[in-house]
Amino acid sequence: MTTTSDTTTTSILTFLPTGIYALSIPTCATWNQTGITVAGNSNGNSGSDLASLINPVDIFVDNNYTLYIADRDNNRIVRYHTNDTIGTVVAGNSTPGDSPSELNAPKGITVDQYGAIIVADSSNYRIQRFPLGSTVGTTLAINSTTNILGQVRDLHINVNNDIFVTDSDYSHVIKYYPNNGVGVILAGNYGSGSAANQLSNPYGNFVDGNETLYVADYGNNRVQMYLTGATSGTTIASLTGSSGSSLTQLNGPIAVVVDNNG
Repeated sequence: MTTTSDTTTTSILTFLPTGIYALSIPTCATWNQTGITVAGNSNGNSGSDLASLINPVDIFVDNNYTLYIADRDNNRIVRYHTNDTIGTVVAGNSTPGDSPSELNAPKGITVDQYGAIIVADSSNYRIQRFPLGSTVGTTLAINSTTNILGQVRDLHINVNNDIFVTDSDYSHVIKYYPNNGVGVILAGNYGSGSAANQLSNPYGNFVDGNETLYVADYGNNRVQMYLTGATSGTTIASLTGSSGSSLTQLNGPIAVVVDNNG
């Protein structure tokens, strides 16, 4: 929005809540430095029982604080309600495969406003949708000659159920509209690289209520921001190509989230 006075005009970027994954965090919030184990084994042991995980790579928390986990090496999605100590499998059957009821190394997860689970079924090079209460998925997009889709590292949806996918193999971010299995490239249109219009092995993405896209550009050790319609990004975290541990650097960032304070 824009505010105007007699002498100045000021543009104010308003960060709108985005679907059911918007985060409302007070600017004065602080965190306890000691974590609490809410899923998996606190002793670090992996396993395939419903109290264990093996290499979980993504999570989603809905407005009821229900936790969904992409349990990659168990080839499943597990759900934990608040205070649960045992998970419930809501997608995948722990056996790697490409049938409608199977997953193969899922790496991204989100849940739409209808309760359907959307999964980046990475090693099957497809995106699966599991309706609320069903463990049988339907394919929303899959690698083909008309829709090149590599390893999907992350995905998010907006209130229109558009899906935003990070494709690490082809170093770009793709948008899929509902009921259309052919994606539109939003970022990384010009191949892998470090220029402002390129990405290198990107991992995480996030889209805010203004349709501004943020990308964890793993191979370039930076976070890029793309305003709506832009094909070139602006580096908002770290220095391009400079990995390190100082407070101005990142080293292989794999996820990005923006709260509604921006």
